Amino acid sequence: MATERKHRERGDVIFANQLVTMGDLENFKSDLLDEIRTIVKGDHGRPTKKWLKSSEVRKLLDISPGKLHWLRSNRQLEFIRIGGVIYYDREDITKMFEKSKVRVSS
Repeated sequence: MATERKHRERGDVIFANQLVTMGDLENFKSDLLDEIRTIVKGDHGRPTKKWLKSSEVRKLLDISPGKLHWLRSNRQLEFIRIGGVIYYDREDITKMFEKSKVRVSS
């Protein structure tokens, strides 16, 4: 009797209404795959920031402060300055990559 109570307290005893059905497994699989897709996409349920600071752009592109300055100075990457802080539009970064893309002919 005491052993049975220990098993119940630990959750080791399975009752008929606790069995996992194939439908339960399918639902779990679907939910798990949706969650994995969300993580892989990287959005984590948050909207993507439109404006990035210099440090964020350097981290995103893995470039030095000098290289980022060069991109600005040579008009490769558009920016705005507000109160001494430089911001970059994420779309402009994407456009810069698209412009620089080398087309391969087949």
